[in-house]
Amino acid sequence: MKNKEITIPKGWRQFSFEGVADLCKGLTYKSSNYSNEQDGLVFLTLKSILRGGGFNGNGIKYYSGKYDKSAIVRGGDLIIANTDITRDAEVVGAPVLVPSLSEKPILISMDLSVINIDETKIDKLFFYYLLQGTKARKFMKNNASGSTVLHLKTSSIPKFKFIAPSLSEQNKIAEILSCVDEDIEKADEIIRNTQKLKKGLMQDLLTKGIGHTKFKKTELGEIPEEWEVKKLIDVATLQRGFDLPAKDRTKGKYPLASSNGITDSHDKYKVKGPGVFTGRSGTIGNVFYVQDDFWPLNTTLYIKDFHNNDRKFIYYLLQQIQIKDFYSGTGVPTLNRNIVHEKKISIPKSLEEQKRIAEILSAVDDKINIYKQIKLKLTELKKGLMQDLLSGEIRVKI
Repeated sequence: MKNKEITIPKGWRQFSFEGVADLCKGLTYKSSNYSNEQDGLVFLTLKSILRGGGFNGNGIKYYSGKYDKSAIVRGGDLIIANTDITRDAEVVGAPVLVPSLSEKPILISMDLSVINIDETKIDKLFFYYLLQGTKARKFMKNNASGSTVLHLKTSSIPKFKFIAPSLSEQNKIAEILSCVDEDIEKADEIIRNTQKLKKGLMQDLLTKGIGHTKFKKTELGEIPEEWEVKKLIDVATLQRGFDLPAKDRTKGKYPLASSNGITDSHDKYKVKGPGVFTGRSGTIGNVFYVQDDFWPLNTTLYIKDFHNNDRKFIYYLLQQIQIKDFYSGTGVPTLNRNIVHEKKISIPKSLEEQKRIAEILSAVDDKINIYKQIKLKLTELKKGLMQDLLSGEIRVKI
């Protein structure tokens, strides 16, 4: 069977990875020499790479031991992942442009490789986006294997073939895509900052309330005089969801609630909305609010009785008490509602104050959701632009 011929746009050429770049693998380090403490050199791990490509600041560690100069990178260097512990193949071979994190050397683990580029042949930023493209991602996935952890066959990477325009057109394509990336990062930053704001507001509003000047000492610490301490079961009674095998589900207008949130729909409901639910088994810790009548599956716990409290306020209260800390079991995590019910909480007696607190936090959530939608649309825009620009289907003016 003959290989399908590659259509090359006018003015473009075919390249191979080995013709424009080479790989240098990171080195193994003793885990005892790195930590989350910021008292050593910045150390990038597999967790530094997002699914599909891009930098994840949560993956940074700090290294204090000896190191080899061959594993040093600096801001602006291009690296890729050699492995993928998730086995969904969305990290393996994914690229990252190293941010300017430190004036000192930055180290990389053996799970990462540096791509040394001949910039007289290929623009580094263009190549970064090319490696995020559909063709490159497919090649990387096809050249990864392993029974428990996916490992990239780095010996195959030099054979990767691609097409590219002149350096000046590469520069323009990279400039367009980086502008979209900048807008995505701005949206991301607003989301992060607003989530941080919400966390602080929740801590204040759910312990001190609004406008109180008089407080009393309780077993939970100081709370407003107008508040009271109760067991959770007397504020929000949890109930296990209902069985509904996949074969018995029919698409409909009612949300189907699972431990991961609203994941499907059904033509019948079991609980009148608005409602609040959380994961009972599998995924534990997230709390969800649903406006409509819904069917909570047996992997969830839903609030059967709000005891005349504001439902949205209870939604935020459950977020604050960190439900994930109550799971039990050595296999699949399971949430025992009887244990959660014994949790002591403080709550305003005034329904009006509950509503005001919920309104403030809802306004913050609305902003977060708006920017999540903006980020989603920008991500889809970038995906479409990459498809068009990296294939030469749409040309740019130089």
